[in-house]
Amino acid sequence: MGLTTGLRPIFLLLFLGSSWGLYFSMLKIAVLSGISYTGILTLTTVGVAIGMSAIALLRRRKPEFGFRHNIFYLVCALTGYLLPMIAELLVIAHMPASVLALIVSMSPLVTLLLAWMMKTDTINLPRVAGILVGAFAIFAILLPDVHHGEAVAWRWLLLTLGVPVCYAIHHNFTARCWPPGSDSYQVACGEALFAGALLIVFSSFNWQWQDVEAWNRGHSAILFMAAISLVDIYIYFELIRIKGPIYTSHANYVMVVSGVLWGMVIFAERPSPLMWISAVLLIASLYLVGRSKADEHELQAPEM
Repeated sequence: MGLTTGLRPIFLLLFLGSSWGLYFSMLKIAVLSGISYTGILTLTTVGVAIGMSAIALLRRRKPEFGFRHNIFYLVCALTGYLLPMIAELLVIAHMPASVLALIVSMSPLVTLLLAWMMKTDTINLPRVAGILVGAFAIFAILLPDVHHGEAVAWRWLLLTLGVPVCYAIHHNFTARCWPPGSDSYQVACGEALFAGALLIVFSSFNWQWQDVEAWNRGHSAILFMAAISLVDIYIYFELIRIKGPIYTSHANYVMVVSGVLWGMVIFAERPSPLMWISAVLLIASLYLVGRSKADEHELQAPEM
């Protein structure tokens, strides 16, 4: 079997989506272990920065640090790392990890809407249908809270919706402002270094030494998140290289289901029937958006 056929791409896709879904449960373990938000942010991000720097040295291709590159790294660090992680940390103790995974998995839909608003993409019928189905998926999550009248859940939900918005801004900004002469690993390394530097400066004013004094489950979760991020980066770019972006985007489908399943396994969460309906609706929504992109790719292929 060739490199792009057989079971290898399927295995990589399943691994990537499953690890994305597991991330939210690991984040919840770190929060519930008593480690401060500052500690979780700093230790995770600095761990990723160290790992990416090691990869850059092994590849002998360090990131560029010109003015345009630095502005790019700063914006990406804020929208791709710091702001979404802060939002996730604030809400994870107030909602099941499976719900957080479902809402974050809306990022492809928000990215599409923002791309249309910025005139960097087009909207067609399948995409509109996908966006509407995604909206119904969120309503399915909301219905239990509306029934019980839990107004606080709305506040945390609105904050959580900021996560896919940040990722959408990150994706569109990256596509439009990619620094010339840099490859994906160089950009990822520069982004991680800027995020780590910002957090080191911030944590110097608000560091709690008890965050590192005694090793517990939270530290193991943080170490795992940093390590798995490096593996995910490799798998993501490898799938892009051998199968293309349309195939790789299907990892979002796996993340939706795995986020719910990991929450059940680790925290004994028992999703309501509406939660499963929401998962099915969101997968259908992502499929409609991905299918429309695939059709466009197929139509454009003969011109290449």
